[in-house]
Amino acid sequence: MFYWCCAEQPPTSAKVEPGSEVQDAKADEDTLLEVEEDDGKVSVTALPVLEQSVEEREEADFLPRKLEPEGASRVGSKEVSFEAREPKELPKSEGTFVEGAPAQQATEEQRQAFKRAIGRRTRLSLDAEHSRWRLSKDEIIMKKQLSYTLKSTLYLAAWKGTEVVMKCVQIQEEVGAREPSKQQVHSASSDPTASRPVQGNEVNEDLLEELLHEIELLSSLRHPDLVLFIGACLDKDAPVMCITEYMPGGDLERYYMARRNEHQTDRWRPPLTRILDWCSAVARALSFLHSRSEPIVHRDLKPLNLLLTKHLEVKVADLGISKMMAAVASDQYNMTGGVGSWLYMAPEVVRHKHYNEKVDIYAFALIMYFLSAGRAPFHQIGKDPELVLKEYVKGNEPRPTASDCHLQLRPVMIQAWNADASERPSAQEMVDILREARARVNKCEKQWRHNWMRRA
Repeated sequence: MFYWCCAEQPPTSAKVEPGSEVQDAKADEDTLLEVEEDDGKVSVTALPVLEQSVEEREEADFLPRKLEPEGASRVGSKEVSFEAREPKELPKSEGTFVEGAPAQQATEEQRQAFKRAIGRRTRLSLDAEHSRWRLSKDEIIMKKQLSYTLKSTLYLAAWKGTEVVMKCVQIQEEVGAREPSKQQVHSASSDPTASRPVQGNEVNEDLLEELLHEIELLSSLRHPDLVLFIGACLDKDAPVMCITEYMPGGDLERYYMARRNEHQTDRWRPPLTRILDWCSAVARALSFLHSRSEPIVHRDLKPLNLLLTKHLEVKVADLGISKMMAAVASDQYNMTGGVGSWLYMAPEVVRHKHYNEKVDIYAFALIMYFLSAGRAPFHQIGKDPELVLKEYVKGNEPRPTASDCHLQLRPVMIQAWNADASERPSAQEMVDILREARARVNKCEKQWRHNWMRRA
């Protein structure tokens, strides 16, 4: 019988008689034995042990032990073991920031979601180490809360002198205790960077899984029109934290609201050139997502998820519920619960029909309406988004009034919100159409300036 282990240097051999003790092997505990039988003599070869890396040992802590064959030795152990081991049950507290698994009264589905989150977190932790985007909680300094929902909380933080946004899964005890009027006030106990143990029943496993999914997706995406992913904190003694670039301009929804309040009007819109630039940025981001080898559907496009830089450039954010196209066919459309989501939902989704990446094109068309008209889509129906849903249930096809928008945008909007998804243009076609529209506007502006200078 042979027990092999790779070694960089050639092994040294020693011959001993059968039945004698192997002294050389005991002299070094970090050795494996290669035993050969040859004509009644036993040859014992000392081989150096290959130590496991830190990542391998961490991964091994999360995974069940495999039953080892009788008499087998384990590489990386400090002693040679010849005893078979029984499979070890998956620990309930290792590999995640929670101290305990979901309570006994939790459903089997919840427990399975909890285990899936552990597995994804372990895998992400190893990927983060390899790709060097894993961050330590000690590197992150929390400044203040930016916003929160029932799903997650966003904080303004500092990382190595740079302002960043930190996203954490909402803790249930924090939701019940928080008052809306004190959004900017936080005690030390609510600091997610603190090393306070978080109990398993405090965190919704589905929300944790969604955040881990977003981290996994963002870590593989790089595009100038997507909010930049910086890294993630996956420390065991702290909540999972997703770190992205800080967009000081806020989101487009609040930006428009602030301008309307400033001008004391129910309708406000910027110059057409700026609208075209914003639309082009969104179209480029969608083209990037949809044209990947595994296309990605954003599924939650709306003005709240379009963020502004300090120079008022738009970037697409929040890929938390985005999906690979391969997984879309068998998946329900999960909304974030916000009012805006319903307004920008494609009719095939409302009616629970099969959908593809064209749901993003439909949502984009309504975003174009919002930007150009200076008000929310379907405002003529009413402020309650459920009124729009009721129209779909009745079999109607409600659409915004295209005449509210700039003439240059009307044809592409009408085509993009077509009830038949197959008739909607692709994201790349939208990029081309908007580029041509921008060129025509530039030409008209240049001609206008030329004529004005001649008259002057």
